[in-house]
Amino acid sequence: MSEAADRFAQVNGVRLCYRMDGPADAPAIFLVTGLGMQLTEWPETLVAGLARNFRVIRPDNRDMGLSQRMGQPFAQVPEGFRWISRHAIAAPYHLSDMADDVLALADHLGIGRFACAGFSMGGMIAQHVAMRAPERVTALVSLSSADGEPVAEGTPENTVMIERFFLLPPDRAGQMQTYCESAEYYSGGTMLADDPRTRAGAKALLDRSDLGGGDGGGYLRQAMAITDSPDWVSGLGRLDLPALVVHGTTDPCLPLQLGQQAASRIPNAGLRIYEGLGHWISEEVVGDLCDWFEDTLCTTSAQAQDQC
Repeated sequence: MSEAADRFAQVNGVRLCYRMDGPADAPAIFLVTGLGMQLTEWPETLVAGLARNFRVIRPDNRDMGLSQRMGQPFAQVPEGFRWISRHAIAAPYHLSDMADDVLALADHLGIGRFACAGFSMGGMIAQHVAMRAPERVTALVSLSSADGEPVAEGTPENTVMIERFFLLPPDRAGQMQTYCESAEYYSGGTMLADDPRTRAGAKALLDRSDLGGGDGGGYLRQAMAITDSPDWVSGLGRLDLPALVVHGTTDPCLPLQLGQQAASRIPNAGLRIYEGLGHWISEEVVGDLCDWFEDTLCTTSAQAQDQC
């Protein structure tokens, strides 16, 4: 299990929490989390596997985990806002701002060039990072994410599950139930809601979130950031870097066709499809990602070869 400590940086007008693993002089990889996720939700096996050869940086996105909350809690969902509605509510920030957070953190750490991988909303942010600073991003991985269009309609059950997080139950028992049922749903039953390990994981996430100020409206603001962002399809077509798109066949949140379209829009991107995988990172994906990064980054320069 990673022993990395929580660190903090004031960048781009936001106090971000982050952790670092791996050799300080190794090629850097930023791991960007999805909607409502915390940096501790990256599989430990992925962090440990990458940290053998790379400097791994995991930030909490703004409004989540131990990073700064960007507003006040919501007493109710703003009128007219729905997960699948474009521009229904003006967002206080957008995906591009969250990408700038990553770039500013890299500046703060003195990291000029780096690879970037993101899951779900994090994949959207990683795509924006690559578009906004193409000279800095050495490789891009988009996991269970979008294709340049910020809103996609998943299953009806997915919409219900996401909207349960807009306003969490006020009691800890209700919050635990929401987190555990979400884990079971998105993992496709790999994590059962009543499994003690699932419940322990949910408790750890809620406890850590409380240390950062609780939800504080952060989930809703991140959701608004997605739905109110302009599309970036044309930007994907201008990318020129090693890229990999990963998607599961049974993803209920962002359907498989989005991964296929993303791979077709990013020039020369690879596409790996995992049969039966939901909106989740399996151990098979972990192993393949570690191999892909080693194959990709450890052959790009003499310096990288020396470090890998």
